[in-house]
Amino acid sequence: MLVVKIWNYIRGYVVIRIEGLALEKFINYAIARGIYLWDIMRIDYTTLEAKVGLSGYKDLRHIVKRAGCKVKINTKIGYPFFMHKIRARKMLMFGSMIAIFMVMLTTSFVWDVEVVGTENIQKEEIVKKLNELGLSTGIFKYKLDLSEIETNMMIEMEELAWVGIELRGTKAIVEVVEKVQAPEKIPLEIPCDIMASKNGIIEKVIAKNGDAMVQKGDIVKSGQLLVTGTILREGVDTRYVHSMGEIFAKTYYESNDEMSIIKINKMKTGKKFVKRTLKIGESLLTLSIGEVPFDNYVLETTHKRLPQWRNIIIPVEIILDEYFEANDQPEELDVELVKKALLEKMTVDLIKQIPEDVNILKQDIKYWEENNIIKAKLTIEVLEQIGIQKRINIF
Repeated sequence: MLVVKIWNYIRGYVVIRIEGLALEKFINYAIARGIYLWDIMRIDYTTLEAKVGLSGYKDLRHIVKRAGCKVKINTKIGYPFFMHKIRARKMLMFGSMIAIFMVMLTTSFVWDVEVVGTENIQKEEIVKKLNELGLSTGIFKYKLDLSEIETNMMIEMEELAWVGIELRGTKAIVEVVEKVQAPEKIPLEIPCDIMASKNGIIEKVIAKNGDAMVQKGDIVKSGQLLVTGTILREGVDTRYVHSMGEIFAKTYYESNDEMSIIKINKMKTGKKFVKRTLKIGESLLTLSIGEVPFDNYVLETTHKRLPQWRNIIIPVEIILDEYFEANDQPEELDVELVKKALLEKMTVDLIKQIPEDVNILKQDIKYWEENNIIKAKLTIEVLEQIGIQKRINIF
């Protein structure tokens, strides 16, 4: 419970390591003397790790020799130790407070604006419009109304379909999605051809106006002429018409992916390294010293925030990163289950690329194995309309 943790922190406690051959006897003696141990974890056959309050630690001296064990302190945690450090290092704490204040001050401004997602629109044009709406380098970020800027960007720049602004530290990341221009709608009085929008195998041609240049079974490529609006008849002058029709073709969507049949499980050894970081607003201050001493580890992160009071959220939290040393333990998975999972993943990814208004005819998947890796190629065959109009330039 949170109340218990806060109480333990106020009183202060230590993380101890008990070594000996009679660990159970040590625990029984502690219980008998009313010494409360918690978060007891066995490291190996002769070693335990546990937490104990300051008063309880002092009483342990009466049972250590009786149990034939050794006890040493790994970590000191809590308010008493914190205050002791402050009294011993007043100037250091004063300097730290000044440093925190300066970090908070300097990180309260936007120093960089990054625009992502543009294709046809110049980034400079977007940055210029952002500056006009109030988002520029050097601006105090807590006075920005991001929702209003996003809305005004879409109103004033008709080329944009969506705008999202995110503040990451001192950087403003502006993500934009440009509007997809609909195919040109050519008026009926203007001559045009019908071209192939993608590769495919012709299944059906309905030429309502103009002459069909392909028939069922023909293999066509993107940009190929399907229905021409240039009418050539022997003994008659060339005519130009507005081609109309529907051309259905079988098209193919393909995806390649792979998945290992060997799963690596990370098994904790019992050793761990704790890293604490103070987060104030968007500013981060590392409280721990030293680097992670393990090459192979499992990371578990928890966030400890100050309690909310009357809908007021205090932007201060402690980020606790626990690095547990681990050993890799390989596990061989069932090949058929791997194939099934791979097929489901590839199907979901490929369906996203297929237009909604098409008919899926069939799908085919091929598997092969290389060095404990299942590789696959998925092909989905669909029937879709591939004709698009293109103006005829008459000189």
